[in-house]
Amino acid sequence: MIPGVGTGGAWKVETLFPLCFPCQRSHFLFDSLDLASTSSIRKFAEDFQETGKKLNVLVNNAGILLNPKDLKRQYTEENFELTMGTNHLGHFLLTNLLLEKLKTTGGEEGADARIINVTAALHDTAEALKRRNNIVALDFENFFLFNEGTYNSIQAYKNSKVAGVMFTYELARRLEGTGVTANCVNPGFIPGTELYRVMSRAQKFFSRYILHGMLRFAKITRSVQQGASAICTLVTDEKFKEATGHYYTDGAEAKSSEESLDEEKQKKLWEVSGGYVNLDGYDPIEVVRPVEEEKKEKKEKEEGEKDGEAKPAEEGENKTDEAKTEEKNDEKKEESTEEVKKEGEDAKVEETKEEPKKEEVKVVEDNKEAEEKAEETKVAEKKEEKKEEAVEKKEESTEEKK
Repeated sequence: MIPGVGTGGAWKVETLFPLCFPCQRSHFLFDSLDLASTSSIRKFAEDFQETGKKLNVLVNNAGILLNPKDLKRQYTEENFELTMGTNHLGHFLLTNLLLEKLKTTGGEEGADARIINVTAALHDTAEALKRRNNIVALDFENFFLFNEGTYNSIQAYKNSKVAGVMFTYELARRLEGTGVTANCVNPGFIPGTELYRVMSRAQKFFSRYILHGMLRFAKITRSVQQGASAICTLVTDEKFKEATGHYYTDGAEAKSSEESLDEEKQKKLWEVSGGYVNLDGYDPIEVVRPVEEEKKEKKEKEEGEKDGEAKPAEEGENKTDEAKTEEKNDEKKEESTEEVKKEGEDAKVEETKEEPKKEEVKVVEDNKEAEEKAEETKVAEKKEEKKEEAVEKKEESTEEKK
């Protein structure tokens, strides 16, 4: 049994290979792959083929949901929009590369092989609209949301998940009679996974603890254990051995969105997916990023280089109007600087002229204080003389009386 599962929806995943059913003694083989990279997926499939081991179960669970507030697209190395490239095209390629191994196991007497694709309630346009306005059906002419104004992370996530459901239905038809079954499951809204790892800390805290805390009693959210149980039940329970081409939620078969049930779209999706991932037998489809984005990136790069290395404009007629305007502005700045310098020098001259006056005033004030002190001294001396004369007269008068 081989569940190719992503821990918490991570797109770079550790993949676990138990080489027999859980009721028997198990041996494990670990390997890793990046579902956003077709080269990594191909290497992974080749490495597994070389082990010579059986393949009983493939669970495609890896996924990514980008920050709804960030409207800038992210890309895989093949220029796929990151969400669609990881959640659908990565699974599509991995499954097709391992199909022969699964068919070998499923063709054995008494054995079965199972493929489980993990989807979400948001594969339904009506559900996705509760999260964000202007959510629409999957458009094959705008598969990666390259058209201006059409990208947002909820639309990209919804498209990837409905693609997973349609892929499951078409896969089940193609596998009829091989002993390999294909089903998809919605494990429920699970805030505790790492699906929200690209969100802000506040958003993650709100989803995991506040939102989950409020909604778990209404059975709207699920724990990680409950979500894992919903997947593992489809993997191991005998009652699902013959089941194929079904959508499950809350442990029971359910009806998926109207969009996902369109057989023509299911077939169309298979064809374009095969072309995008260069699957054998399909015409390759080259993916080029939007022209306006390339121009914008090029412009930003050029502006960055200009800021880093400002080159002087050529002299004479080769100068651009922009360069001439800059020169005029520079000249005005220089003139303004000269005026400021001149004003500063004039102010210094005025200050120099005023300094002698200040010194003269100070000298006059000092002289005036000296004269006042001398006058006070004279007055005091006269008072002392008068006191001494009065004392002498008093003594003479006393002598005469005697």
